[in-house]
Amino acid sequence: MLITFAIAAVCLSPPVPGPVVAPYAPVGAYGGHWGVDFASSPGDYVRSPASGRVTFAGSVAGMQTVTIEPVAGLKVSVSYLSRIDVKVGSHVVRGDSLGLAGAPHGRPGVHLSTRVAGDYVDPVSHMGCHATDITRALRLVTPPRPYPRTRANRNSGRDLRPDSHRPPPHGRVRVATARVGPRARHPCR
Repeated sequence: MLITFAIAAVCLSPPVPGPVVAPYAPVGAYGGHWGVDFASSPGDYVRSPASGRVTFAGSVAGMQTVTIEPVAGLKVSVSYLSRIDVKVGSHVVRGDSLGLAGAPHGRPGVHLSTRVAGDYVDPVSHMGCHATDITRALRLVTPPRPYPRTRANRNSGRDLRPDSHRPPPHGRVRVATARVGPRARHPCR
């Protein structure tokens, strides 16, 4: 459970300043697009989207890729690099240079993907939360509204219990208090 919150709290930054040019669009087991592509020019510096340990730095399907593990169970991969500047086992901080952008499939760009417990998830769901409160980062419900500063008007004589818990009006038991002195009455009178 704690790992789930730790993964949800990780906020990613875009690896390059360009806009998203290809969204996350998975199809089937191996088809589709399992990450997002950002526009960049070949040779642009590619920055680490998160702080963590480098678990992979090498070639995947002919594309230079770096994988970072910010917390256990979450892998963040940046692909389509023309050069890799980090080594496996090193620790990177968000914004550190990972390498240079390349031009995969003849089109310049950088690919970002995320995996939670081995399953691909949309990386955009982890982006843009670094400037908001922790409840946004954890993807919890919206923060509760603050309590009112003043108390509501209350009628102390009003019985707020539901009708099912009220005794019948004619069967109420009166408890008399004993009086001391010459005008004392018997409680049953």
